[in-house]
Amino acid sequence: MAFPPAPGTHDLARPDAASPLPLYHQLERILADRIAREVYRDGLPGELELAVEFGVSRGTVRQALDRLARAGIIVRRPGRGSFVAPVPLEFARGRLYRFNREMGERGVRGSSRVLERRSVPAPATVATRLGLDPDARCLRVVRLRLAGGDPLLLETSHVPEALAPPLVDGDLAGGSIYDVLESHGVHVTRLVEEVRAVGLAAGEAAHFGLRRGAYALALDRVVWSGDRPVEHRRGLAPSDRVTLLATWGSGAVG
Repeated sequence: MAFPPAPGTHDLARPDAASPLPLYHQLERILADRIAREVYRDGLPGELELAVEFGVSRGTVRQALDRLARAGIIVRRPGRGSFVAPVPLEFARGRLYRFNREMGERGVRGSSRVLERRSVPAPATVATRLGLDPDARCLRVVRLRLAGGDPLLLETSHVPEALAPPLVDGDLAGGSIYDVLESHGVHVTRLVEEVRAVGLAAGEAAHFGLRRGAYALALDRVVWSGDRPVEHRRGLAPSDRVTLLATWGSGAVG
């Protein structure tokens, strides 16, 4: 039994065993074409359904889906299925952002879940970046940032204990660490940010519904108030969900 094409679309050729192209490559092209035509708005059919529809093995389907996932066309979520990858959101590098405010300006509902907020010994790397003594303590805040309900960023902030009291009870789900600090006289003046590609650990990947090792961008940031470092932040964003944007020059282009 073959499953019919989605209403309002023309069906595509089935993979041809006589073609020099491997079956999984042919199926990848067919599925990519359907995705471009917005056939799978609510998610792709399961592996078994696709195997029956196209007359191929589940292994062939799995290879095709894996290739689409590596190309960033779909997102595979364990236990839930395969979905068309969302259009990545752009983040400008080298400037402060207030997440919920930024999302609102783009017409996207932004929200944050505070996963952790407690005093901890400063990790060695954080202590070095913030210029703290080895035995210093920080307030650690871990937040999952969502755009339209979808997880976009996992951020871990460390703030020196001397600056932490306003943040202990501050609104860090709907508000900003920087807003709270500035309301208590700590004005942010500059930042340094590093970006690199990483593979997500199992616990990190779980927040995004991904498998361990999924590619992500890691954004390490140190923020200053005058000559005093006031925050170290590490953000993790799956590489198919965020595009980093850098601009230079004062003139508009176009």
